[in-house]
Amino acid sequence: MILDSLISFLAGLGLFFIGVKGLGSNMGQLAGRRLRHWVARSIDNPLLAALIGLISGALTQSTNAVTVILISLAKADLITVSESVPILAWSNVGTAALVMIAAVNIHLFVLALIALVGLCFYLNLDRSARWRPLVSSLFALGMLFLGLELMRSGSHDLNVQDWTRGLFETAAQSPATALLLGTVFAAIAQSSATVSVIVVAMASAGLLNLEQASFVVLGASIGSGIATYFIGFRISGKPRQLALLQALFKILGIVLLLPLFLVEHELDTPLLMSAARDLASDPAHQVALIYLACQLAAVAAQLLFSRPLLPLLEKLSPPSAEESLSAPRYIYADALSQPESALGLVDREQTRLAGLMPLHLGIDDHLDEAAGKLGRESIFNVAVALAKTIGLFLDDLADTGASREMLERVADLKGFNALLISLHESLHELGATLVRPFEGDGMRSLAENITQGLGALLLTAEEAGRSRDASDLAVLRKLTSDRDGLIDALRRRVMATGQGLSARDQERLFTFTGLLERIVWMLRRYAGFISAQAEAEAASEIAPASTPTPTLTLPVLSKPITPG
Repeated sequence: MILDSLISFLAGLGLFFIGVKGLGSNMGQLAGRRLRHWVARSIDNPLLAALIGLISGALTQSTNAVTVILISLAKADLITVSESVPILAWSNVGTAALVMIAAVNIHLFVLALIALVGLCFYLNLDRSARWRPLVSSLFALGMLFLGLELMRSGSHDLNVQDWTRGLFETAAQSPATALLLGTVFAAIAQSSATVSVIVVAMASAGLLNLEQASFVVLGASIGSGIATYFIGFRISGKPRQLALLQALFKILGIVLLLPLFLVEHELDTPLLMSAARDLASDPAHQVALIYLACQLAAVAAQLLFSRPLLPLLEKLSPPSAEESLSAPRYIYADALSQPESALGLVDREQTRLAGLMPLHLGIDDHLDEAAGKLGRESIFNVAVALAKTIGLFLDDLADTGASREMLERVADLKGFNALLISLHESLHELGATLVRPFEGDGMRSLAENITQGLGALLLTAEEAGRSRDASDLAVLRKLTSDRDGLIDALRRRVMATGQGLSARDQERLFTFTGLLERIVWMLRRYAGFISAQAEAEAASEIAPASTPTPTLTLPVLSKPITPG
């Protein structure tokens, strides 16, 4: 009997965790893009921002998920830290929806929900790209509530055992131990709502009284704040400020509430716990009200402390050079209302992205000093972040109800964006190869010469993309017209004449030349896209009749390479 009850409780706990994890990820996917859109529209409206925070917290059931979404928007420079404050604070209140529902007996609703999900799977809606996130969210919600039902059943059975009642009474015998218990569990689960729902089940079974449950819920908010802090532990700049703000709101909210609970505990003065008993007769609802009070305290902390905290956090975590460069300079949310102008802004932003390519080879003469100081990994991170921001902007632009011609242009720009990402990935990989020098002197000289030639080609591509000049584009097309044969010839000649090359150098030779071949091929596509775009913008202009035929400085081996 005892073993059956314990296994039932643990099985319910497992299903509950599966449901919470699945609900957060699928609802985040389902609402993520719409949430970004509404966040951008809430910049000048604090009430709308608070409503968005409330709804996003209720949908994702994770303030950490909301914080991550806001971090991505801050990285893209689509929202400032101060504009994020009400969304962060009210997302805590939104998570109370799950705890409130958990306090209600919804046995028949859970069974009906599982039946509905089963029907969706039978109709193969889970395989549909359109319906999959919704079906997966409903499935996760069903697992969550089914787990809660099993936990309640197991808790009621365990409640009749004297040893289990004694165990929980010992674990939460004082406010300090109850606080610690809630803090540790929430820090591990990374969610105060998750711990609070479990506490609701235990309180409804009589395993915890209201006082014990209240201090566990208070500790859970502290633990959730600690978990949120660790989100920003490895990042810097504005994203870290957001993570720290959310953590401070949660912890400072408990700092405001805790004295009231301690006074009520020590002096038996009727305060919040007495108010919860007056408002609800059921222990589960009483615990849910305590949780709601903790989340409202986070909003109070935001109203009281956000103004002095913002300048302090800006000093503690100032924007980095990487963050400044990865922020868009041309695209912005309001530009979506003018699709034609927005396409021009995307073009300028993609030109910026292409201008970062020479940095992978250490060529920074054409950029500002801050860009030149970035390391190899930082350059790649800047390029990926900027490309992702451009991609999100293009997705939003495609949803504005634009004409078919406009959608075709958006699709072209998406393809060009994907090409730029691939170029940066290949250049980053090439840079990683060059970090480790070749063992042989001849191979080192070869790599140096080819790198110089590639650097000149990248500068030519950057100049052609920026100027859109017909002669520059002709130069770029010529330089990338027939390089596959040359690279293959170089590889064969080195292998034929350099029999003394070490196995490591031979392997790296193929890697190096393979990457070079891929980069030149993609630069040829880059030149084709820029040329087509320039022709579309100025169809009446006539290209120059003759263009000098330049050559890319790639080494021609006249003698065997002597292994170093």
